[in-house]
Amino acid sequence: MKNRLGRAIVALIFLFLFGIYFYKQLGIRTFSDDIAFWGEATSLHPEGFEASSAVAEQNGTGAAASEAQPEPTPEPTATPEPTPAPIAFDLSSWEYMLVNGDHSIDQYVPAELVYLDQAVEALDIQTAYNQNRVAVDARIAQPLLDMAKACKDAGYPVFLSSGYRSYSEQSANFQRICANNGITDGKDANGHYITMPAGCSEHQTGLCCDITDKYREIKNDEIFQTDTYKWLKEHCAEYGFILRFPTGKEDITGVMNEGWHFRYVGLEAAKYIKENDLTLEEFWQRFGPAETAAETM
Repeated sequence: MKNRLGRAIVALIFLFLFGIYFYKQLGIRTFSDDIAFWGEATSLHPEGFEASSAVAEQNGTGAAASEAQPEPTPEPTATPEPTPAPIAFDLSSWEYMLVNGDHSIDQYVPAELVYLDQAVEALDIQTAYNQNRVAVDARIAQPLLDMAKACKDAGYPVFLSSGYRSYSEQSANFQRICANNGITDGKDANGHYITMPAGCSEHQTGLCCDITDKYREIKNDEIFQTDTYKWLKEHCAEYGFILRFPTGKEDITGVMNEGWHFRYVGLEAAKYIKENDLTLEEFWQRFGPAETAAETM
């Protein structure tokens, strides 16, 4: 009887101790510190995970954030346009020689004269004196010949009426025209020259030429109606020439309009003068020495 009671007590004690052990083991699994820190199983991180990377992702500064939000491409800085160099002409150069009623060249003679066929049927440039040809400064012979030939090739008759005149020839020309028109100063009723005094004529420079469409002893306003004049006015700048005394500019040039008088100034200046509707006097006002510019105004 005592033995059975003792075994029963021992069994109860064993069961009680086992229960306490089982209860403790169950508590450890349910309340693990690792699980409590990391949360649910889906939040567990693989081996090699660094907590600093997780913090960087949460703050939007990690590699993934950089890929998701690339840095904006800076807009290219516009390169400023270079300031164009101011236009300038060296008016001491020979092709810009200014000759008019206020600027005499006295007894000037070109360094070299050459002679061209007046009807531009022969294209040679002769250097020996030839009274049957028109004389011009040697420096303008080729562009003058090229312009006259191009006009003929376009279908319009050309005649190189008058080029270089010496001081004495201009003096005789001045006296003859004044006598024929009953004047003494070479000017018309409006005060514009119809003939220039010796030393004041562009013909003495050899840098100009009177061009008509046929043999004309008398040059007048009929020239404005010819196709030759219209072609030359439109294309002369392409060869370095300008219409020297245009209509509407008489008060500036001091000379009556002459649709036959073409003057060489070079390609660059001719283009500028035509595009800006200038006379040679106005060109000098823009680019010449102050004292000379004032005299031309």
